[in-house]
Amino acid sequence: MKPICLTIAGSDPSSGAGIQADIRTMDRIGVHGFSVITAITYQSANKFFGYKSLSEELEPQLSSIFNEYPIKYVKIGMIPDEKAIDIIVDYIEEYELFVVYDPVTISSAGERLSEKNLESQIQKKLFPLVNILTPNLSEALYYSKKEGNDIDRASEEDLKYVSQILLERIHPKKSYQEQKAVIIKSAGIKDDKIFDILHFKNTIKKYWKRRVDGSRNAHGTGCVFSSAITAYLAKGNDIEQAIDRAEIFFNEKFTHVLELPKDGRVLDLTVSEEKQDVIDQVREVYTFISEKKDFSKLIPEVRLNISCSLPNAENKGDIAAIEGRITIINGYPYASGEIKFGVSDHTARLILAAKKYDTSINLVMNLRYKERYIQKIQENTDLFIYEFKRSAEPDKVKNKEHSTMQWLIKESIEHIGRIPDIIWDNGGMGKEPIIRVFGTNSRDIIQKLEKIITVIGKK
Repeated sequence: MKPICLTIAGSDPSSGAGIQADIRTMDRIGVHGFSVITAITYQSANKFFGYKSLSEELEPQLSSIFNEYPIKYVKIGMIPDEKAIDIIVDYIEEYELFVVYDPVTISSAGERLSEKNLESQIQKKLFPLVNILTPNLSEALYYSKKEGNDIDRASEEDLKYVSQILLERIHPKKSYQEQKAVIIKSAGIKDDKIFDILHFKNTIKKYWKRRVDGSRNAHGTGCVFSSAITAYLAKGNDIEQAIDRAEIFFNEKFTHVLELPKDGRVLDLTVSEEKQDVIDQVREVYTFISEKKDFSKLIPEVRLNISCSLPNAENKGDIAAIEGRITIINGYPYASGEIKFGVSDHTARLILAAKKYDTSINLVMNLRYKERYIQKIQENTDLFIYEFKRSAEPDKVKNKEHSTMQWLIKESIEHIGRIPDIIWDNGGMGKEPIIRVFGTNSRDIIQKLEKIITVIGKK
């Protein structure tokens, strides 16, 4: 089942922040986000005109969700009044929710998003139930009662002090048995980079992100970051893993700011046309094999994956594949997860190694090996195949992690002068025999797969 989580926040007509940004972020990460709206705001990406509290409608929204779905992780954003706090707190306690709280009470335009002085009630009633607190520097200074708000001059000692105070605010009984964390967004600047500060398990960790023109002032950045943490928690990551991955996700988006007509900036959460083309190619190949029951016989024990790269790929983050790989359900190939960048390893390293010799190679698949499969492919197709002999692999390559793929490709180039259509091996100690298919694009791979599936089905 696809992971699920919940966002409780205000509605933003610009879609740059609030519920809309939360849902877009969760969807991009591969999680279904349920949503409960605390208020309707009247704002653009750079101007705030007011809001209407929906605290009277809050309980029916929450009950309709919690009566039907097993929600565990929740991101909380805009809270307009004390009634909303009380309702939210009741649900957190009743359902023992894991809470990521973005303590926003002032809009990016500088206007209040809540009743005056509501912060004291938030700190008193909600903070003790929060697992991860994600304030920006001004919010962190306010709740810690630390004087000063010059982001360029806050010392690391001050930041450590502030984060410690906030950690104690969400640990009111000073019991550190339960894991809780505070991460201060945009806590400091050095050269052209901004850094966040994480305080977790009595340690301090920095996350750096490159600042580009307008990124620091983009509307809704806090919403995107906190909802990304929630989504990664819902996917089974622990606190530090979820924050690490949310930082990577956010850092990529932080360098892509969408300039809206007239004025205003929001983070661009869409996928570039180039990346979308790669995703579409993986999907095209998957659709082809998923409709053929006979293709299940080609799925290896380690499961199958389809990896496709950007033309100028430099690392695994430039290569898309199916998260969790492809298995067999009801006799047909079935994807265990979604198509994403950075989720493949073996086939991704093959592409990167191959590109050093042939930049046209963009797609690789790993298939189940059987001796008769290789024999039939050799005898009945025009595919160029090459055997990788693991017995010839030098010890220094065997003993060095992630070096086999580079050696495999190098060997094929030295012996046959090109990247073949297929490189296969019959396995070794702890290594499953594998057939690897190389291609330039989805159409090229599908044509090769058609030849393979046709001949191995022959008696």
